[in-house]
Amino acid sequence: MEHPLVTGHAAWVALATPPPGIIFAREEGRLDPAEYTAVVRASGLVRPVDDAARMAAMVAGSNLIVTARDAAGRLVGAARSFTDFAYGCYLSDLCVDPAAQGGGIGRGLIAETKRIIGPGCMLLLLSAPKPMTWYPKLGMEQVENGFIIRRDG
Repeated sequence: MEHPLVTGHAAWVALATPPPGIIFAREEGRLDPAEYTAVVRASGLVRPVDDAARMAAMVAGSNLIVTARDAAGRLVGAARSFTDFAYGCYLSDLCVDPAAQGGGIGRGLIAETKRIIGPGCMLLLLSAPKPMTWYPKLGMEQVENGFIIRRDG
């Protein structure tokens, strides 16, 4: 089934509303790496969650981190990105705790990231195989061009 693309900055900004009981915030420079690691681990996103120093470096090196917290302040989702806020943004990690999935947090985090980076900046993410069918349902356009030099370990 085809899903319509969500096009234009204004359309994404309209989706940048957290679900009831959830608060979105920018937390780059202040997010606790252990808290981030816990939500990444719970979500099943494949990252080096057993390497605390590497996870801390990943958080410290990101210049845009949008979080989703519940009413108790518990981290339930995050979108970790690198951007110049002018032309391009790479959304490296999108994760939502399974207990909070299905309520619009993931789409809201993507939309809030797009709202922050502005209309002149594109947002790119590379998906793991499993969620490849989820992103088009949100209205994201699939692209097939790209190249990679893999990391050692």
